[in-house]
Amino acid sequence: MRVRRIEIQNFRAHKKSIVEFSDGINLIVGQNGAGKSSILEAIFATLYLGHPSFPRGYLKANTRVGKGELSLTLEFEHGGKVYQITRTTKKNELLEDGRLIAEKSSDIARWVERNVYPLQVYTNALYIRQGEIEGIITNREVMEKVLRKVLGIEDYENAERNAADVMRELRRRKESLLKLIERKKETEESLAGAERRFGETLRKISELRKEERKLSSEVERLEKLYGELRERKELIGELEKRKALTEKSIASEMRLLEEHGKRIGELEKELGELEKALKRLEELKPVEKEYEELKKLLSLKDELSRIDVKTSALREKLRGIDERLEREKELRKKLEELEKEESSARKEYERLKERHRLYQRALRLVEEAKRYRKELERAGHTIETLEEELRKLEKAKEDLELIREEATGIRERIASLRGKKAELKGNIERLEGAKICPLCRRPIGEHEGDEIFREYETEISRIDGEIRKLERELEKLSERERELKKILSGEAKLIRLKKTAELLAEVEEKLKELNIDELERDALLFEETKERLIGIKKEIRSLKSQLEELEGLRGERERVENQLKELEERRSNLLKRLRKGGFVSFDEVENRLKELEPAHREFLSLRGVPERARTIEKRLETERRKAEEAEKRIAGLKEKLKEIERELERAREGFSEEDFRRAEKDYVEASKALERTRAELEGAKELRNEVARLIDELRAKLGEIREAEKELELVERALADVTAFREKVARLKAEEELRGLEEVQKLAGELFSEMTEGKYQGVKLRREKKYGKERIELRILYAGNEVGIEFLSGGERIALGLAFRLALSLYKVRNLELLILDEPTPFLDEERRKKLVEIISSQLRKIPQVIIVSHDEELKDAADYVIRVTNAGGESRVEVESIGAY
Repeated sequence: MRVRRIEIQNFRAHKKSIVEFSDGINLIVGQNGAGKSSILEAIFATLYLGHPSFPRGYLKANTRVGKGELSLTLEFEHGGKVYQITRTTKKNELLEDGRLIAEKSSDIARWVERNVYPLQVYTNALYIRQGEIEGIITNREVMEKVLRKVLGIEDYENAERNAADVMRELRRRKESLLKLIERKKETEESLAGAERRFGETLRKISELRKEERKLSSEVERLEKLYGELRERKELIGELEKRKALTEKSIASEMRLLEEHGKRIGELEKELGELEKALKRLEELKPVEKEYEELKKLLSLKDELSRIDVKTSALREKLRGIDERLEREKELRKKLEELEKEESSARKEYERLKERHRLYQRALRLVEEAKRYRKELERAGHTIETLEEELRKLEKAKEDLELIREEATGIRERIASLRGKKAELKGNIERLEGAKICPLCRRPIGEHEGDEIFREYETEISRIDGEIRKLERELEKLSERERELKKILSGEAKLIRLKKTAELLAEVEEKLKELNIDELERDALLFEETKERLIGIKKEIRSLKSQLEELEGLRGERERVENQLKELEERRSNLLKRLRKGGFVSFDEVENRLKELEPAHREFLSLRGVPERARTIEKRLETERRKAEEAEKRIAGLKEKLKEIERELERAREGFSEEDFRRAEKDYVEASKALERTRAELEGAKELRNEVARLIDELRAKLGEIREAEKELELVERALADVTAFREKVARLKAEEELRGLEEVQKLAGELFSEMTEGKYQGVKLRREKKYGKERIELRILYAGNEVGIEFLSGGERIALGLAFRLALSLYKVRNLELLILDEPTPFLDEERRKKLVEIISSQLRKIPQVIIVSHDEELKDAADYVIRVTNAGGESRVEVESIGAY
């Protein structure tokens, strides 16, 4: 995969940015916070948005607030084809050479996962995020997790687990099949018994059906006779009930008729009294009319009072507006003076701003210097004593090397002497009892043999003495070696302290270049100027607000004047209406109302009489109508009673209660016998069906057992195959892990050694078991020994983390086309930054396309294509700064 273009709209700080990439080293450079890393995040989101591990609500969380719809469009080449992915809050689409192949967010992520790079490969091998460089080596759990993913160990373990699951399932199935097959004989015997019961049940059903037909005919005859007698009995009972109810209804209607007559008399009496009150009400109507007109006229008094109050308030408001408008000229003059003062203060602020920034930098350098001095003081060293200790250290290294060489020579001499001694002893053994010398094959005389023995023994004694002397010398050298090793054990600490001293010297040199006292004065002046500028701005805003209010007051004054005119017109109209009513003042109106008050109260008390009279008339009419209706109902009920009595007499003719009970008894006994026979027949049928079902089930069970016998053979073969497969996967996992660790170790060691200019010879990766748990341990080769990462300085750890990450990337994808590094240089010192530039120029050129984000301008020396990102007013802007050979 090679990225060609990304279009970003309303994503984080990017309003609308188009970034194009080339082959070779692409460098995205700019200040921190400019929006560089957002470009890499946009590429990542466009590829994998919709993946199950991607956070929900991602687009909404990264959309610029209030700036429109978010849109990301990525164009890349892969496998000889051009692809384009578009992501917005409303749609998603994936094009292959201009042809739509996916529209759903999750479908696009799944396609990228299967056809380009899995998410784990992209995040662990291709895309090295900011701040994640050192974490992989300091956190053992993270390193273990990443190595397992990169080396593919998890895939093998998943295969092993899956194979184990399959084996468990096959064994469970085998046990189930064996249990089923064991029941074959039992099932065959049960089937024979069920078939015998089925034949017996069929014979019984035939007999019961004959008995049922006979009983059914008898029950039908008895049912007909019993039904006729029962209907006659029910008719007689029904007629007797109807007769009693009719007689009761006639008595109830008679009582109701009496009540209606009583209420009619009472209502006629009340209606006569109301007619007198109606005459008095008509006499009082003219008086009431005059009273109401005078009340309406008097209500104008309150309105006139409200008009006078509003008029007074509006005139007072008009005076206040005029007074405030007189201050406008004074405010505008003051605003002009403040704006001039603001311009002057701003110039001074801008001048002091850079001085304040330098002062803050100087303070940080002072704190840094204090920290370095404290570190040296805690160690009990000055720069001079540290240099002396380091010289002693170098001398100890030289002495140790000489001692080891001398000790090696002595050990070789001792080994030579012991070999010679063994040879002499062998010669003595061969000479004992020999007549001929075993060495020269010449005859040995008696005296000559003794002399040869004495010479050998003398020589052996001399050799023993020399060996003891050499061993004493070797012991002295070993003691001296231990002393020197003790001195050298503090080498790592001294190296770190030397680095601290160098950093302290560098900081002090920078502080000399800055005049901190003068910067402090300017910084204080900057704070004062800033406060003064803030105060001026607040005052300007206040004055502008007051002037805006005064502009609005002119319109307000005009509105107040119009309201005053309206109120004066309304007051004049009210006074005209008073005079038109024949009164000079409202007091005269009030006196006349008092005179009319008694007649008004009487009118009010009689006002409900007409309605009451109409109600009584309606009720009287209703009662008279109800009385007439009751008389008609009584006549109808008496006629109905006579008809019921005649029907009852006809129904009782020819009916006997004894005949009815005898017919009922015969019918019930015959019905019970028929019911028993039918129940027995249904039971036999159910038994037949149950036995038939059992026969079907048993035959099916036998078929299932025969199939199980066939399946058991297949399961046993499959179990053997899966067991062999699992063992093979375990061997392949061990081989792949060993091969992968060796290759990553080799790549990381070469890169780290190059970045540290050969100070460290490489790295070691191996599995170790600690506290009952096995994990991968990382060690560094230094001066022929293995040391832990705690031996490294901060910058060296970053260099190791970067080397380790690059090694993983180069191992994971053999035909790697893309590598992305986000801020790889933080905390690297100048020398290692330069070395990183060399590695980028040499090693990373093996990869067709590399994208690096950094604020470090030095990396431009290694780049082929430089893209600069700036930020103005919270908006990121992208421009091409230089194009190399690619």
